[in-house]
Amino acid sequence: MLKRRGIITQQDARKILKALAQIRAIPRSSEAEDVHAAIEEAVTKRAGKSAGGNLQLAKSRNDQVATAIRMRLRSEVLQLVDLLIDLLATLQKTIRNHHQTFMMGRTHLQPAEPITYGHYLMAFHDAILRDLKRLEEFYARLNLSPMGACALAGTSISIDRGIVAGLLGFDGLVENSLDAVGSRDFALEFLADMAQLAINISRLAEDFVFYMTPEVDQLQLPDDLSFTSSIMPQKKNPDVIELIRAKCAVPAGALSQTATILHSLPTSYNLDLQEITPNLWAASKAMQDVTMMLRTIISSTKARSVDFGRADLAATTATELANVLATEFGAPFRLAHQIVASAATEFSRRKTREPDLWPELVVQKVQATLGSRSKNLAIRLTRAATLEAVVARKRSIGSPAPKETLRLLRIRARVLRQIIRRQRTRLERLALARSRLRKEAL
Repeated sequence: MLKRRGIITQQDARKILKALAQIRAIPRSSEAEDVHAAIEEAVTKRAGKSAGGNLQLAKSRNDQVATAIRMRLRSEVLQLVDLLIDLLATLQKTIRNHHQTFMMGRTHLQPAEPITYGHYLMAFHDAILRDLKRLEEFYARLNLSPMGACALAGTSISIDRGIVAGLLGFDGLVENSLDAVGSRDFALEFLADMAQLAINISRLAEDFVFYMTPEVDQLQLPDDLSFTSSIMPQKKNPDVIELIRAKCAVPAGALSQTATILHSLPTSYNLDLQEITPNLWAASKAMQDVTMMLRTIISSTKARSVDFGRADLAATTATELANVLATEFGAPFRLAHQIVASAATEFSRRKTREPDLWPELVVQKVQATLGSRSKNLAIRLTRAATLEAVVARKRSIGSPAPKETLRLLRIRARVLRQIIRRQRTRLERLALARSRLRKEAL
């Protein structure tokens, strides 16, 4: 840029660029106070004082650091986007395979209503999809160049910040010079995005640990992803999932520390900002590791349909039976709710192992309350009192009905293809900028 603008000669520009290209490591013998001074020292040694002395012309460590952080961070973001795309693709394949695999939906960890494993994974898929979209939106705010802001107030030299931004692959400028060097809101935003992603993933990890317990026995981790005990031979511990859960704490800690550092800093550059940067790389590394591990777990975990013969789960059809009484037999919903609740109380009190007793009790309570002796009542309530029927009868958007799961999956597959195209465009633009820079500089 300095050469294009006629600020330095073409000969000096060539000497500086040649010297920079030769530097592969900072000499350990250098006594410079930091990496910037060490590079300038090495360039001056190779290019001579006349040319090398202009290396820092119209530049400051402040805008260079801010630029370098954004360049490194955008690479981290693009890597995370790639990994999340792969995770979502794996989830979509698994959802399709299990859109009819029945499992027990829970509230307060107690059996509530039957759903499917595909429906359950769709909830996680959609949360991760939002996390991915947040990263895409963040990238647009991140990929702006601070270069040319200098120390804090720009320069009187006739530079062209746009040329630098274009050669470095940025989409635009952080225009205000104070904002460019002194703001790290992009760091805080990235860590907030990572913390949100971590929260979503850690919840799934906790669910998986629960569903893999022998008492629940809904999911099974393959042997090669499980670990035994050093003393108890029968154990099959989900250590990998626990490690995921633990690593998800890293972004939360990084976000808290970064917010604390930033919250009372005066405007413009302060050395406190130096302590923020490692948090970015730690959070990014943790979430890249977590995302890769989770993709393997999702694709390897075996799911089996809930045991329909379990009497303790029979009453989870209660909500649907109350709906049937309200919509097909004209009972007010609150009355229908009370009738079915009364049957559930008695069913629980009997502690029976016979699930067929459940619809019989409901029919008895309905007949006692509404006075109906119709055989049609018993037949329709008994048919609706199966876990399969409850899921299949769902009609609302986003319900666990297999047809609805497949409909939503088709929409999300199209969305993922659009994201892949946008990601390809981002990568191609950076590759083109690097190519132009090499061509012009070397």
